[in-house]
Amino acid sequence: MSKESSFELSRRKALAGIGAVGVASTGAGFGTSAYFSDEESFENNTMTAGELDLRLDWQQLYWGMPYYHDQAPYGSAGRPFVNAHPDHDDDGMQSLDDDTRYVDGDPGDDMNWSMEDVEDGANIQEDLTCETLDNFGDPDSFHNDNGFEPDSLIDLDDVKPGDCGEVTFSYHLCDNPGYVWLFGELADDIDDELAEAIEVKFWYDLGCNNVFDEEQDQLIFQWGSMAELLPYLTEGLQLDPRVYGENHDGDTGDGGDDSGECVKVGKVDVNEDGTFGEVDGGTKENGNVFNFDDDANAPPWSGGGDYKARDVTVEVEITEFEDEDNEEEPVSIKAEVIDGDYGLCRIRVNGGQDSETFYDLGEGEEACVTETRELETNLRNPGDQRAAISNIEFFVCDIDEDDVPPPNLCFPADETFCVGFKWCLPTDVDVETIDGIDDINDLQAMSLSFDLGFYTEQCRHNDDPTGPSGAMD
Repeated sequence: MSKESSFELSRRKALAGIGAVGVASTGAGFGTSAYFSDEESFENNTMTAGELDLRLDWQQLYWGMPYYHDQAPYGSAGRPFVNAHPDHDDDGMQSLDDDTRYVDGDPGDDMNWSMEDVEDGANIQEDLTCETLDNFGDPDSFHNDNGFEPDSLIDLDDVKPGDCGEVTFSYHLCDNPGYVWLFGELADDIDDELAEAIEVKFWYDLGCNNVFDEEQDQLIFQWGSMAELLPYLTEGLQLDPRVYGENHDGDTGDGGDDSGECVKVGKVDVNEDGTFGEVDGGTKENGNVFNFDDDANAPPWSGGGDYKARDVTVEVEITEFEDEDNEEEPVSIKAEVIDGDYGLCRIRVNGGQDSETFYDLGEGEEACVTETRELETNLRNPGDQRAAISNIEFFVCDIDEDDVPPPNLCFPADETFCVGFKWCLPTDVDVETIDGIDDINDLQAMSLSFDLGFYTEQCRHNDDPTGPSGAMD
């Protein structure tokens, strides 16, 4: 938007401090000196269409010390429940005052909830709306009724190697549609060594249940170190409403047509030697050229549905075979449209029980492209080893125009969306890869402090959103 506009854009941010990590061989502290609030990111933010209201809730889990430990951070609901919002009785489990609760079922005889209990449950999203959250107000403090009263969202005193924690946030735009970003702000100096040791993962939690579902959920940031994540958070990771399904296609409230819809046209299997195997939704014209002109069924792990015939020919090249262990495996590709009236708008790469999606392959109004795009993957096996590509899915813009409008990334108002964040301090930290560290004990007394938050901008009259890095500089 130009400075001459007759109104100012509405922007809001909500911060949840997640930081201040200390690690030792016998224990660690994982906490935060930050806060959780919903505040204006600048003064006098008004817009003619109405207010922009961003509200959050969450459920935090921790698989660490046993419940009977004197300093156990769990609420009276038991392990692994730490804290939540809303939580009307402060037992660590998300709940409303009508006794609507996080988990359906009963805890075990030992009063410790197991991982199976968590997987069977879900956050109470169908009962959490802008109206019900308004009744609870802002979460000024986070505490449980067991006498352990942290003053911040994540505040764990005795984290050991092997411990993991997770928070699923749900965010609600009340009143008006908006663009949404995850972002981070460094709250203090960090110890780089510790940032490299802590492993993290972000995903779209479509089930809102604190568990990454490999068949349904999509990663925002795959398993990697905190050091790898922080640069992305500083710039802001824009969230995509399309991941949540066809009913969340980014309506701004301004009307319009479906031009620029990104449709899935086919899948190509990749062999261990980098050659190509079976094709779904089309045919192989030669060794690395594929024409997607057939309707076919997509596998469940890809979201199901259909591959739609669009008569587009794509040339694919495996450009890199060597992984981080110097083994010859396909980990990078090039793709180019060589025939047809459609541009590539998205490519999803799968392998090693992981998936990685490359959105908006062009820039600005050229979001769908026909020219070569080179993509290097970072797929991971469960053991955090780099994984080879097993198959590639292609998506094209479903229009025949040269100038393709960018996909609309507006989240609708008055609906609920969830993202999950998981951290782990592994027992098998490869200290040889961390400069200045000879033993895991060297991490003792180190700390890491940063703020994790959500940022939103209005969609209406805002075709070129700046994001958190542009608005808060």
